[in-house]
Order: sequence, then C-alpha cells, then structure tokens
Amino acid sequence: MLNRENTLIYSAFIAVFTLLFFVFLQSQGVEGGLDSWNHFLISKCAFLHPDLLLDQWNKPVFTLITVLICQLGFDALIVFNIFCVATSGLLLSLALKSKGYKNTWILSPLTAFTPILLQNTISGLTEPLNVFFLSMVFYFWCKDQLKYAVIIASFLPFVRTEGFVICGAVLLILLIKKQYKLIFWLISGSIVMNVLGFVISGKPFWIITENPYWKHETEGTFEAGSGSFFHYMIQGRAIFGLPLEIAFIVSNLFIAYFLIFKRKIQDVVLLSILVFWFYFLAHTTIYFFGILGSHGLTRVMAVIAPALAILAYFAINECFILFKLPTKLQFISISIFAFLVIWTAYHESDYAKPHRFKEATVKPDKTQENFIKAGEWLIKNKLMDRPIIHQSPYFDVKFNKDPYNIQSSYRVWSIDQKSDWAAKGVIVIWDGFSAVREGNMKLNWLTENSNYKLLHTIDGFEKPAYDSTMYKICIFEKSIKP
Repeated sequence: MLNRENTLIYSAFIAVFTLLFFVFLQSQGVEGGLDSWNHFLISKCAFLHPDLLLDQWNKPVFTLITVLICQLGFDALIVFNIFCVATSGLLLSLALKSKGYKNTWILSPLTAFTPILLQNTISGLTEPLNVFFLSMVFYFWCKDQLKYAVIIASFLPFVRTEGFVICGAVLLILLIKKQYKLIFWLISGSIVMNVLGFVISGKPFWIITENPYWKHETEGTFEAGSGSFFHYMIQGRAIFGLPLEIAFIVSNLFIAYFLIFKRKIQDVVLLSILVFWFYFLAHTTIYFFGILGSHGLTRVMAVIAPALAILAYFAINECFILFKLPTKLQFISISIFAFLVIWTAYHESDYAKPHRFKEATVKPDKTQENFIKAGEWLIKNKLMDRPIIHQSPYFDVKFNKDPYNIQSSYRVWSIDQKSDWAAKGVIVIWDGFSAVREGNMKLNWLTENSNYKLLHTIDGFEKPAYDSTMYKICIFEKSIKP
C-alpha cells in the first residue's frame, strides 16, 4: 500500500510523463536538427549493417538499446526519450526518499523541466538516455549499492563521449571516500566496449582510434570554432531557467559553508556538485579552445539535469531547515517552486502551453518542406528506386531510404568533385541549405557539369534576404558515365 510520500512521488511521475506526452502531441517537428534523424537512421539500419552497432558517433550503448525501438519508427524513439526523462525524475525522487528526505516528488519536474532538457526530449538525440543512466548512478549510490552505480557510470562514455568527464567526477569521490576497490569497476565499461570493438574492427585501441572527435582533432579535418570562456555562463538562464539557476547558486553557497565549517554533506549531494562542475567546466574549456568537435551547443548541458535537480532540491531543503518552516508551508513553497520551474521551461523553450493545444510546441523544420515535394515528384516520375544522393537524413526517414547502401541513398559530400565516380542514372537532390553547408556542394558545379542534367526545380517557399536560395531544391540526373 502506498503511503503519502510514495503517492506524491508516483503522481508527480505520471503528471510529468503526461505533460511531456502533450508536448509530443503538440509538436509539428523534432528538436536536434539533422543529428536527430541521423541517430535514428544509424540505429534503424544497424541490423542491416552490423558495423553500425558500435559506431562511436551514434554511441554504441545508445544504438544497442534503441536498435529494436527504431524499427517501430521515429515516433517510437521519441516516446522512448520521454520515458527516459520522466523515469529519471522518478529514480531521483525514490533515491533521495531512501535517504530520509521529504517532498522528493519535486525532483520529477525539476529534472524533466530543466529548460534545455525539455527542449531536447522530443528528438532522436542521445541526451535523454544519458540523463537516465546518470539518474541510475545517483539511484544506486543513494541505495548504497556503489558497485552497481560505478559499473553504470563506466558505460556513460558510450552513451555520450562526455561520459568520460562524469567518470572523472565519480573517480574523485571514490578517492575521497577511500573506495579504492571500486576503481576497477569504473573502467569496466571501457574494457568491455574496447574488447567488442577490437573483435569487430581488429583495432586494439578501438576506443581511441575510432572516436570521431579524436580522429578529426588529430587529423585536423574539422574546424568547429571557438568562443568565450563564459559562453555557457552567459547562456545559463536560457539553459537552466532562472528558478533553477538561483537554487543552484544557493546550493553552492550552502556546500561551501558546510565544507568550511566541516559539516556533513550527503554523498549524493557531493557527487552531484562534482558531476555538474566537472561537466560544465569541461565543455566550457573545450569550446574556449575550439577542440574535440565543440560548436558551443547548449543542448549538451541537458545531460547534467539530474545533478542540477538534486542540487536545487538540496538548496530548498536547507532553506526550510534554516528558516524552520512548518511542514504545510514547506509543501506549499515547494509546489510553487515546481510550478515556476515548469512555467519557466515552457517560456524559455517558446513552447505553447498544454491548454493551447492547437498551437505548436516544437516548430516544423522549414528545410524539410521542399524535400517532401522532391520525394513526391520522384515517386510520381518513377525515379525513387534509383540511388538518391542528397544531404537530408529526414528524406531517408520519410521515404524509407538506406543511407548506408549506395544503391539506395548516400550523401552529397561523398561526390568527388575532382574525379566524380557516381554511377550513371543516379539522382542528385541539391538544396540551398544542407547540400551547401554540410555537403560543400555549390549549385554551379552541377549546372556547369555536362554529366548532370537538371530534371526539376522547386523554388524556395521563402527567400531570406541573407540567402535567397536557402529553401530551393534542384533535382539532377547523372546522364553520362564518367
């Protein structure tokens, strides 16, 4: 039989899941841009191309977990991400309840409605699964099952590469707590995955040599740019929302006070602040130096939503103790704070509120509109069974093409513009956005190339002043064998 605390915890979980599902139902697009569709395609095609199961860009643990889910379609992956985010809050609520804390139900909305996590839940991204794994680490840590917590942490780098940074935070707390025997388990995930990688690829240092960010960095083949050291701090309000940001600052003040006056800090709080600052400063440094494929993307901060939620809860709880608030006032105060966090998340995300059901939360991607028209034109003219060269993973998902089979579909960037090896009869879809930006293909290379014949043009439905061809699509056929 559920007691009052458990009733509140599970009610909050159901409410959060329902709200997130409403966000999904109100969505007309997906978050994450091209990356969302690419993650889905790799997982979906992994059975046909088993080498993709250990693809380090897609992340092997993500692929192995989602490969079956993605056979059900993109919506199934979104529902899975909603489950990961909602369940993460539930795990944190149960974890801190086991340590004797009250009103831990609030951890569900604090986690799910961290603005940057909400903005990346309706997607095919890896961040929601990483949030779930990190929440499991905190859960088992609170349950004093440290071995399980450390083993799960050891696989975080294969959900997202930055998991190595989180492992660094876990290592530090193991050293502080003198849990030296558990250090081996912190590398167990890397050992298991490297052995699998070696067996399949034949490369003994698979973790390093097949890491795309490391390869691009050492080969100098990718320039991701750099920016201010304070980039993420400046973006803090948009990333975390003002209520959580204030609570986080207060939590840091309390922790500093506890450390100075040698008061006991719960391990889960100490682990949370280590995870947060290790991760935050790692991304800050990476972007500042412009290394390891950093673009200064704010969405990466979604990963530490569980740590932020725990720290915010800790701050609120300590304020209650400091001001000796009565139990009823505590519940009222914490409920108001939860409402503010949820409202702020919708506001920062520019999402329509649940009661405005006919309005969109996630807006449609304008670049996809003409790709749909292009696909429909190809079907009408019986050309869809040809190999299609393009730069839109959405097109592959929409029209069920396999981008890892060159007889089905492959990317514009694969065309060798100096020694073109594309076969006779292939179809090239050039667009003014992704083919130019990602595929490095200028329209005049095709129009001035006698080997390619223009079949059809779809004008841009909008012509932005800064790029009038942004939404334009041109469909070519390679008519002469090189």
